[in-house]
Amino acid sequence: MALLSKGWRLLAAAAVLLPLILAVDARAGSLETIQTKVAQFLKRPGNRSAQWGIEILDPTSNRVLLEVNPDKAFLPASVLKVVTTAAALEKLGPDFRYRTGVYTNGSVQPDGTLFGDLIVVGKGDPNLTDPYGELLEQSAIQELSEKLLALGIRKVTGDVVGDDSYFDFTSHGRSWTAQDLKTAYGAAISALSINNNVFWVHVRPTKAGQLVSAWIEPRSSYFRIRNLGVTGSSRSKRTIYARAIPGTRTLVVSGILPARQAYSHYIVLERPAEAAAHLFKEELQRHGILLTGGIQVVHSGDMPPEARRHWKLLVEHESPPLFRALEIINKHSQNLHAEMLLRTLGAEYGGAGTDEAGLQVVKDFLVEAGIESQRIRLNDGSGLSRDNLLTPRFQTSLLQFLFSRPYFELFLNTLAVSGTDGTLRHRLGSQQVRGVIHAKTGSLNGVSNLSGYMTTKSGRNLIFSIFTNNVHYSMGRVRRTIDEICSLFVDLY
Repeated sequence: MALLSKGWRLLAAAAVLLPLILAVDARAGSLETIQTKVAQFLKRPGNRSAQWGIEILDPTSNRVLLEVNPDKAFLPASVLKVVTTAAALEKLGPDFRYRTGVYTNGSVQPDGTLFGDLIVVGKGDPNLTDPYGELLEQSAIQELSEKLLALGIRKVTGDVVGDDSYFDFTSHGRSWTAQDLKTAYGAAISALSINNNVFWVHVRPTKAGQLVSAWIEPRSSYFRIRNLGVTGSSRSKRTIYARAIPGTRTLVVSGILPARQAYSHYIVLERPAEAAAHLFKEELQRHGILLTGGIQVVHSGDMPPEARRHWKLLVEHESPPLFRALEIINKHSQNLHAEMLLRTLGAEYGGAGTDEAGLQVVKDFLVEAGIESQRIRLNDGSGLSRDNLLTPRFQTSLLQFLFSRPYFELFLNTLAVSGTDGTLRHRLGSQQVRGVIHAKTGSLNGVSNLSGYMTTKSGRNLIFSIFTNNVHYSMGRVRRTIDEICSLFVDLY
């Protein structure tokens, strides 16, 4: 976990803007040098045709140090996750915990037989299997299985039911493209999600001319593999490919895999709650519990509320505190988790687990926080929608609000750290800037953004938002320019 600089810790504790005695002459000269260099950067080939929006602020004096189009609206991409996670910290609180319960509509007999169904009710926890390996000692489905075994349950006569009705049955964010829905970063949204709602197909060569070896991760019989892949020679052209047949649970592996090569490909789950129920059933069986029924799914609107009144809670999994889950969202820029968080806000504070209800909760938070938001547009929780719009001034205002909050240190540690972890692991890694920038990245086609906090070599703490849209040439060149701007301030201010 990243450590706070002493300056940021003081600001967070004080929750006010502290007056400082400024070395005006020296700083003015440095700032003028920085501003001149940035102007030169933006005139470079590849940068000149892009649209730039910048605001860099010294919060101790509330002085704007650099601004370029600060009130122009830009596509934020994943920088929007800061808005969603900020609202969650404010409304749900950093210690909020998701609770995933296993219920029954039947009864347990003295011999350990459960006459009825086992119903696993998803409440929006995105980390039931902890695919990043950062939160849980064991998966939630393993924990729940052990707890059921400890209750004495040895046999279940009914079905294993996956209930994702806490959210509505819309599986994607608003204004997502058809291409997004085919990718891991556009995985289906469900209140009962598992393994980031993707499975992985791994393929390895065997002997030349023979079928390849193929298996699924997580290990499960949920998908059936139709293996048509052939092992080639070391000189063969690789044509191996894995795909799911839409509307089925069949995966086809076909083509040629050269010797001494490996291939892995993700499969986006069409029905996450069904897959989660299937994995839970298999985990129960591994624990020696006999299940004679099948798999069922309950979606929003499938049954009247009064039908649930007769369900009895058997066991429950409690997630780690929310701020730990936010580290996954902001450091790894995890879209599905951000969308699940948005709908959780809607379910907990907006009356419905929908995008619309969640967005209204976020907008209400911005009003309550006193952050001017007339020029922005919010359309989802992750920034994948191309209909989102933020301004640099809005973003720095939000970041300024956050460091005045009691949970600021927790929030700061959810952001990627320069040259250290998350989406900044391989950026800003020079000795000069490594570890002194905490920020959220944002990338889409033609979009490269960075927004967060930096501590300069002289010990000053700055807030910054740098947005770049309509990048028609080298995205790498634009990204390097953003990093150069940050490095200038760290080194000279």
